[in-house]
Amino acid sequence: MATSTLIQNLDGSAFVSSTTVPGSYTSVATPDVSNRRQVETFIAGGTVAAGDVVALDVSKTGALKALTVVEAPANAGALAIGVCLGSAESDGLLTAGSKINVVVTGYVASADVETGVAAGQALVVGATAGRFAALANTATSVSGVFISGAVTGTGAAQNTAHGLGVVPDLVFAIPDDLNVATIGAYTVVTGAHTSTNAIFTVTTSKVYRVVAIRLSAAEKQAGAIAGPIAVALSAESGNKAEVFMLKRGF
Repeated sequence: MATSTLIQNLDGSAFVSSTTVPGSYTSVATPDVSNRRQVETFIAGGTVAAGDVVALDVSKTGALKALTVVEAPANAGALAIGVCLGSAESDGLLTAGSKINVVVTGYVASADVETGVAAGQALVVGATAGRFAALANTATSVSGVFISGAVTGTGAAQNTAHGLGVVPDLVFAIPDDLNVATIGAYTVVTGAHTSTNAIFTVTTSKVYRVVAIRLSAAEKQAGAIAGPIAVALSAESGNKAEVFMLKRGF
């Protein structure tokens, strides 16, 4: 789908291969056109807007899956391929069936980003469709595991402090009294866990331990992403920022 071969020049211009005279090149005085920026034409699978992050449309069949893009769904992962630059047709439409230009590598002057994105952050598609979010940093996003000592059930809701500082992502009670001679009925009812306590109601006199797990934001993202696909070149302003699309083999 590439439309031209570009040779970069350090004086701020670039040479674009001529479409009319084979072997000749035309000088283009713009930093947007270079071998560090690649724009490809795709077919819109639905309405998109300039600045939207777009993703391959896997609802299509055969090769159309590689030619058709839609607004990238939340946490689109590897399906996200670039940023819509605008219409590739004279009518300017960005609706289903229209040809659109997509920056798959290099500089984008105005891409959609989530509030708070800062210059230099690695970007992925976040919780908002069509919009970049900062890739979580494990150095500043703590995970943790809490395992309690033995707790004896009272038949009423009991609080067990977990110390994780947030509502845990996974909490469960492990029976600690399984002697067949004394086990009897062993009922565990989960309460509404808080950022301070894990809450369970366990049969009176039955012993259990609480396990609470907090996942870092990076760990939560791990199943939904394939690594950063862009880098922010400016801080977010009005949910827009300059970005640099990382080359991903297109």
